[in-house]
Amino acid sequence: MQPDWLVWSRFPLRPLAPPPPAPAAPPPQYGDWVLDTIAPDVDGAFYRAVAGLGDGDDPVRHFAERGWQAGLNPNTWFDTKFYLDFYPDIAEAGMNPLFHFIYYGRAEGRLPARPGGLPRHVVEQARIPSRRPPGWDAPDDAPHLDTAALGTALSAACRGRKAIVLAVSHDCYVHVTGGMQILIADEQALFNADRTAYLHIAPAIARFTFAPPGEEVLLQVSLDGVFLGLAPESMVEAALRAPFLPPRRLLIVHSLLGHRATALARLAAVLGAVESFFWLHDYAALCEGFNLLRNDIAHCHAPPPDSTACRICVYGAERHAYLAAMASLFAALRFHVLAPSRVALDLFLARTALPFRTARVHDNLVMLPGEALPPEPPTGPPRIAFAGFAIPPKGWPPFQRLLQRQAGHATYRFLHFAVKSNQVKMTGLEKIDVEVRPRDRFAMVTALRAAAVDLVAVLSPWPETFSFVAHEAFAAGADVIALEDGGNVAAAVRRYRRGVVLRDADAVLRFFEEGWALDYVRQQAAEPRELPRLLLTGTTATLDPARLTQAAPDSWQTDDPALVVLAADGRPIAPDAPGCHRYTLPPATAAIRLVSRHAIAPPRHGVPIARLALDGAELALDDPRLAEGWQPPEPGRRWTTGDAMLRCPGVRRLDFTLAPGASWRRVPLAG
Repeated sequence: MQPDWLVWSRFPLRPLAPPPPAPAAPPPQYGDWVLDTIAPDVDGAFYRAVAGLGDGDDPVRHFAERGWQAGLNPNTWFDTKFYLDFYPDIAEAGMNPLFHFIYYGRAEGRLPARPGGLPRHVVEQARIPSRRPPGWDAPDDAPHLDTAALGTALSAACRGRKAIVLAVSHDCYVHVTGGMQILIADEQALFNADRTAYLHIAPAIARFTFAPPGEEVLLQVSLDGVFLGLAPESMVEAALRAPFLPPRRLLIVHSLLGHRATALARLAAVLGAVESFFWLHDYAALCEGFNLLRNDIAHCHAPPPDSTACRICVYGAERHAYLAAMASLFAALRFHVLAPSRVALDLFLARTALPFRTARVHDNLVMLPGEALPPEPPTGPPRIAFAGFAIPPKGWPPFQRLLQRQAGHATYRFLHFAVKSNQVKMTGLEKIDVEVRPRDRFAMVTALRAAAVDLVAVLSPWPETFSFVAHEAFAAGADVIALEDGGNVAAAVRRYRRGVVLRDADAVLRFFEEGWALDYVRQQAAEPRELPRLLLTGTTATLDPARLTQAAPDSWQTDDPALVVLAADGRPIAPDAPGCHRYTLPPATAAIRLVSRHAIAPPRHGVPIARLALDGAELALDDPRLAEGWQPPEPGRRWTTGDAMLRCPGVRRLDFTLAPGASWRRVPLAG
């Protein structure tokens, strides 16, 4: 019988006895009272990492002579700063805090670290969103636009376009890398490929709620993927009154944080949007606490604003006023609500009274059958990974606690995949630098697969609306550890039968420490390793407004990749004749992009090109002018990723031939 904390598992499990920890080497002897006292409790590997020491440096001596004065921690269980702040008599005496705790403090009942650890610290730091200090989000050297400059740029972008999109989010996707930001970049590229201008606005001041009602918001303005500069709301409103805007106009809201609801309603009215879309990337439509974490700790399930469960939370204090502003915006715009998963849509529908036109699921991506690797006997300890930012909403605290408890053991091998600036220095944690970018969407999949990761911990404590990381793990051949309250993470584990769902953070410790994870990886290794393909389809550009009331996704097979040629600035270049792949390039064209508006079906992503010629001269399939977005050449063809760059300075004519035999999943564009 499975334990009650094991909510769901791909395999029936039994605990296997973990190997005993390796015997610790005896601490060095210094012949010094303080150094010999603290030496057994200075974690050499941990301290070398946090202090940036080299192999020749002595961590014990460094902590005793300089480290504790700098507030560095000697191990994972002792908090130097807390000890000195909480016990000012030790600080006033100028005594080494670790030495004091070991020699005197433990017997006196003093605490080595804050009770409750990180969760208590998070609760103590929780603040009503309107009282949190705002931050400057725009580049320091961002230019301030004037009315003429914005109008000129918008007029040029709209020339020859059939539609315009006004997109709204909380930060500038051109400068920030993240799941939502990359999705917006995909959306912009697809709209541009369909002769649609894409105007994006984000606040220059970052906030965790609406901007104050009477304060005009300074906006970061981007157009077709190019950051223009800063402009107040009134200037953007004036630009949207221009007579040259294309007749078809769309509004897409990805995030409202930092904006004013009244100003957005006015912008939408001036734009005259024929359709308005609101994305449930999080739960900001239900609460300022957009992750639905009570006091930033535990899933609250979005209780009624008048309930006790809401009033005890920092987000309950202003929730009535916040929801009133949200309701006024929804009443004015009558959105089509788009959710990236059924979990997100069901929770929204169960907890909202907001008016809307339609509500439907539009997956950020879908998984298709792919390659299956034969079973392989395990080599070395199971590889357990954390992918992405080491922050509480992504489930870092329970993973960190597991690492601390496993220090000194060799039962598992732990890895952290993240951008270098976010990698955490901890004993027993291998750091792998990886960054997912618009032109390298599958960088995380590649890195996880190269490291042969067995399990990826996606321990989100809130009901994730989608989770790219979970699906990237599946595509890399790994399974996922999820929490019961993890929303679409837990739902995806069950749907694809790829991992385990655990009750809570304590269950994570039991799963690993009692050996259940060892049995899981043993059974996992005995089966073929599935490597599904990820189909990136979930942007507003892949919707057909005429079919929004249909429950099923808009999809069917086609042998047309809907390939378009774009100049480097995103403007489409028309073929010399309909249906042909011969193009006369505008003067001074330095580079072009080949973009597919449809998603590839088997055998792989992208578009297969059999022949490319510039000014009549055929290019080899490994020519260096083939820049980002080209797969390695195969006999007779080379695949793009669906968005490929070709350098062509001084070239006036381009022609190419598609390799036969591929088929695509058609995704019609809005408008």
